[in-house]
Amino acid sequence: MSADAGGKLRVEVTEFKPHRSNTLFGFCTIVIPALHLRIVDLTVHEKNDKRWVGLPSKPQLDRDGNTRRDERTGKPLYSPVIEFLDRPTRDAFSARVIESLLEFSPDAFEPEDV
Repeated sequence: MSADAGGKLRVEVTEFKPHRSNTLFGFCTIVIPALHLRIVDLTVHEKNDKRWVGLPSKPQLDRDGNTRRDERTGKPLYSPVIEFLDRPTRDAFSARVIESLLEFSPDAFEPEDV
């Protein structure tokens, strides 16, 4: 596998779709060339000057095929499709994706009215 100069896998953002809702700023697609891997629809978030990405997930369904919702908030419930086994790896991955996103789309976190 090939890596960048720092010995870590290179992450490239190939698409960004802005979509603002609470902490959500949009969705991005990434490629990890060394793994020949594309991941679609990572969620991109920001809150209190902290930025992170979430891995794709799928809605939880009840027996009748309806989306399950949180009883308290009414928001849809989601289950992970893929996940990291530890927080340090998840945080490092998130930081690399955010770095690549800002190279791909420098205005990704700009206020909507700009």
